[in-house]
Amino acid sequence: MKKIVYMVAVGVLALVLCTGCGSERKEEQQSLRLEGITLMENGKYEEALEKFQEALDLSLGKVNDIEMDICFYKAEAQYMLEDAEGALETYTAIVDYNENAKAYFLRGNLYYSLGEEEKALKDYAAAIEQESKDYDLYIGVYEALTANGKEKEAQDYLNQALEIKGDSAYDKMQKGRINFLLGENKKALSLLEEAAKGKEKKSFYYLAEIYSIMGDEASSQSNMKSYLESGETDSYTLFQIANDELGKANFDMAISCLKSALELEKVPNKQIIMKTLVIAYEQKLDFASALEVMQKYVEAYPDDEEAKRELTFLETRIPGNVTEDSEKTEDTEKTEETEDTEKESEKN
Repeated sequence: MKKIVYMVAVGVLALVLCTGCGSERKEEQQSLRLEGITLMENGKYEEALEKFQEALDLSLGKVNDIEMDICFYKAEAQYMLEDAEGALETYTAIVDYNENAKAYFLRGNLYYSLGEEEKALKDYAAAIEQESKDYDLYIGVYEALTANGKEKEAQDYLNQALEIKGDSAYDKMQKGRINFLLGENKKALSLLEEAAKGKEKKSFYYLAEIYSIMGDEASSQSNMKSYLESGETDSYTLFQIANDELGKANFDMAISCLKSALELEKVPNKQIIMKTLVIAYEQKLDFASALEVMQKYVEAYPDDEEAKRELTFLETRIPGNVTEDSEKTEDTEKTEETEDTEKESEKN
């Protein structure tokens, strides 16, 4: 799985700075946005780009949340198409418009990927300056710096985050996460358990993650079950968590999240979830389960030719698996062998 790290907007902000959309236009814009996201999830970046542009073209006025959101998705598609130059231009357009912390952070990631460390560090600092109480932003910068070998600078950001004032269940949850990243496991578990008691339900997920890493699978599964039963999850959240877990090779947890997502009443991203579940089983080397899911996937999405090829591959990975085609081939071979034997007998 290619993990999407950079999300950049395109230089289309000028198109969305005029007048507002009517209700019908907004509905069409939202529909195009969802179509684009679905295409993105299935790796169809060029087609997704077209949908996002169509959606932005419908906005003739001031930039609202939906326009900004679409810009980020469109830029993500651009990045995946390796348009780094366009991505940088878009980041600059966004930060020039409203100094968006997310845009600063993601532009910093892009700068790092291009080897421009000084610019990356400057953007990270600017992002924190804009959202100095955003725990997730600090953690994001930490992860980016760690990935680029800047462990000391990364930990400095985590220590800054611990200085954020607040003692709510949410604060405890985030500080528990940070303490874990700093190696303070005991303190991390204590804070997360307090947060969970304080009805910050996502704390159960982080507890499950930490216990899994510590090798305590019983506690991990117990907490994951509590999280999944909390009623505060949706298929998009579970899909994102599963992707994160796959990146960490936590296959069991990823599979648990994906299966739970498929059991929800509404699963608008069902296609990509099923595909990812196949990948998770394959990475776990559970080819029998992967085959079972892929068979259901091909039945549900018969136009996916790549999936059909993958299905054929999986069938060859199962010892003793006999497909309908292979049965026909075997029967033909047996018939031919019998006929040859009879002919030989007649000659004798």
